[in-house]
Amino acid sequence: MTDRNYVEGKKPDREIPPDSIGNLEPAKGDEEAAGRTSPFWVKCWNCHQFLTRPLSPPQQQAYTCANCGAVNMI
Repeated sequence: MTDRNYVEGKKPDREIPPDSIGNLEPAKGDEEAAGRTSPFWVKCWNCHQFLTRPLSPPQQQAYTCANCGAVNMI
């Protein structure tokens, strides 16, 4: 399996407007893990789960973790 390309999500240090927060989907299956769909990975600062959004690079400035609900700043 190839190494994942990801960024570490950071806890926001300021209030982020709700319209600037996107949603991340949980990474699932070996297809995405193998990089066949070329996902953009984010590692949640709170629960340390790898989450993915099929855009590279992301266009939003923050994402809500689908696993724990924490806001991850990119």
